[in-house]
Amino acid sequence: GCAYQYTNEDNLDIEDVKKIKLNVKSFEINKDNLDIITTDNLLQNEVNKKALNKLEAWVWQKFATEGIENKAFLNLLKIDTSITEKRKNKKSIISIINQGKEVYKVALNFDLSIIANDSLMKTLKIRSSLDFELLNKYSIAERNKVITYNVNKLIKLIDDKVTIQLNKKAFNKFVIV
Repeated sequence: GCAYQYTNEDNLDIEDVKKIKLNVKSFEINKDNLDIITTDNLLQNEVNKKALNKLEAWVWQKFATEGIENKAFLNLLKIDTSITEKRKNKKSIISIINQGKEVYKVALNFDLSIIANDSLMKTLKIRSSLDFELLNKYSIAERNKVITYNVNKLIKLIDDKVTIQLNKKAFNKFVIV
């Protein structure tokens, strides 16, 4: 299987990640069902890889295990980056102002399941996506900054969703306040 404890030296560039203490003895990231859509487009693959690394780093920053029983599993289901719009440069005065650009959509899907020893199971399904633009004139460094910024923005959206959902009454048994 692909369940493991992950450490990442590449610090997460997201501030204000509120740690959530889970009433669980163990926590695993499971990538067995992960569908990373790979394409011939190297940039899309790069965004997918960056999104996966940031998500894993966020998980270990976000959750603490403080219980003596129960188990939590984060099942990564899908990471997909696609081009939603492509504009070419035309040879005209206007093209200098309106640079060629590509609009990308990066999507992440995962489930967080917490299973109690009495077989009670609660599952939180998270589906999130974000659109961003890359201009053709960007250097590699500029492009990387834009990708990193937008992947971090997506992780922040996910962080907010997870925090709101786990603070609901349904998860009281599994979250230590």
